[in-house]
Amino acid sequence: MATIYDIAEKVGVSVATVSRVINGVNHPIKGETRQRILEAAQELNYRPNTIAKSLAQGRTHTVALLIPSITNNFYTQISEIIESKLDEEGYNIYLCNTKRSIEKESRYVENLIARRVDGVIFSPTRVRPEDNEANLDNITELSRNNIAVVTFGSRFPNVSQIYINTYYGACEAVRYLLKLGHRQIGFIDGLTAGTRRRRRKGYLDTLKEAGIEGEELIISGDLEMEGGYRCALQLLQRNNPPTAVIAVNNLMAIGVIKAAKEIGIKIPEDLSVIGFDDSLLSQVIEPSLTVVKQPLVEIGNAAARLLIRQLHGETEAETVEFNTRLVIRESCRAR
Repeated sequence: MATIYDIAEKVGVSVATVSRVINGVNHPIKGETRQRILEAAQELNYRPNTIAKSLAQGRTHTVALLIPSITNNFYTQISEIIESKLDEEGYNIYLCNTKRSIEKESRYVENLIARRVDGVIFSPTRVRPEDNEANLDNITELSRNNIAVVTFGSRFPNVSQIYINTYYGACEAVRYLLKLGHRQIGFIDGLTAGTRRRRRKGYLDTLKEAGIEGEELIISGDLEMEGGYRCALQLLQRNNPPTAVIAVNNLMAIGVIKAAKEIGIKIPEDLSVIGFDDSLLSQVIEPSLTVVKQPLVEIGNAAARLLIRQLHGETEAETVEFNTRLVIRESCRAR
């Protein structure tokens, strides 16, 4: 592989002169000499040592996207939006999939520090409440190593972050079903940490406003389609089954539809179903799925903007908030 020494020898100039031309340094060099250096670099198939250059500049122009599950459509779509935005800004992206393992998250953080990434967009792994402390430790360690951090999916102190009001989304979903005449509304919850707290509270608060107790129709899910399927079977085979079900993500809502069809329950004639998030699958499944939609494009663009802002030297933490909206499709019907 050719080096700047080879170019300098071929053109008959100093290594310093070649370095200035190759790196675009503003230094008086004759136009003819500059052109000969560039032509020689092309003839010799010269490739700059980007690692050495990055180390010299103290920047690697790489950032990482740290997410809990690449198989979850929400994170897949967010990843694509963020990657596209950061690519426009000249950054290369590492995609780190923790598979909801806090230990794997911590190992990724150690690796990213060793690789000297410039920044991390971080959606924390939270399966148990105690995982939040480990998340905070990982964020602190990144910041201590001068790595810019933006989070989404959970709240942390003194960190730039995206907050999505999923409480509002759960309230809106319940109000819609109540308006359709449903009173027995099942709720398939998420993990102990993360999705559970805000969405469950919105569900319970809205039912309470209507004079309905909802605790007995809550069942714990795992955010996977098969988990939604198993939870739906438990709910639908009760003596007094729900006439509507809300699942806290799309995969579990699709699992509900699968379970209902298997046991002969028609959707939406016998059972109304609402999911959280949105995806192409939600739109093409039969019946198409009513969802509480999070503004993915806006979330992804805002996360990238907050990170770029830090990479350009802005140090003050900023929180950007978004609301959800209910997208009505075919999976719900009046009682």
